[in-house]
Amino acid sequence: MPLIKVGFCVAYDWYLLEYSLPLIYQEADIICLSIDKDRTSWAGTPFAFDEQKFKQLVASIDNDKKIRLYEDDFHLANLSPMQNEVRQRNKLAAFLGDGGWHIQLDADEYFVDFSGFIKVLQNYKGASKVNICVPWVTLFKRASNNWLYVNTSDVNLIEYIPVATMCPKYEYGRRNGNFNYKLNYILMHQSWARTIEEIEQKVSNWGHKNDFDTQKFLEFWKSLDDKNYLEVSNFHPIAPHIWPSLKLIPGTLVEDAISYLKKHPPFLFSDKELKRQNALFRSRINAFLKKVGVR
Repeated sequence: MPLIKVGFCVAYDWYLLEYSLPLIYQEADIICLSIDKDRTSWAGTPFAFDEQKFKQLVASIDNDKKIRLYEDDFHLANLSPMQNEVRQRNKLAAFLGDGGWHIQLDADEYFVDFSGFIKVLQNYKGASKVNICVPWVTLFKRASNNWLYVNTSDVNLIEYIPVATMCPKYEYGRRNGNFNYKLNYILMHQSWARTIEEIEQKVSNWGHKNDFDTQKFLEFWKSLDDKNYLEVSNFHPIAPHIWPSLKLIPGTLVEDAISYLKKHPPFLFSDKELKRQNALFRSRINAFLKKVGVR
């Protein structure tokens, strides 16, 4: 069986590893936590980092000694935040070495069923130069005793994110020009569902810092609550239509949201549609291979 190599890009929100690491720990063969050696963001801003608590958290989870720490300079001044992100992801992949399944996650991303996802990867028989993509369910805000998450009922707007590949070569975030193969294993993203202080830090330092008016979007985010969320539509900061509405999850804990999505998965591709999508993928591969003379 191919090795399962899981890499995390770690920064100021390292403490969210408390939730994300245990969800993938058992099935992973190797886990790498990649972090800037100067504790500086992709945007070149130093961030607070509790070294002792970080080490204690990792030690409390790493019973089988699977976790490696990779520290390097990931904030080159001559690169944009996104270019620094891509550089870190590629260097992380190189650190983990050739072969096996490379899975890259962020500390605020939580697999709802990682065991099921890995079983599918281990039985995958297709081309190796492919991105395995999963639906990305974005937690947008904590509102009173609830979570608000991005909801869609349009099959064409389901947001799938590349997370696994046997040939890691990243060009924009985790994306590249390789073929995308879709699986229905939810990755819950605690993207915006943070404290106001965390959100302000996030928008000032992440890879998309220069892609939209972060201050305007932050003011919009502040205005939302569990009463007016139904009035919101088409609100993604870069491509508005891909976030058409918000939906409510009862509970205040990360575990509450994970449990809810297990029992009430959001709108996904049907098995029939998923097969059709991935059949198109296979036909494109065959056409490409024929074009370049491989078949």
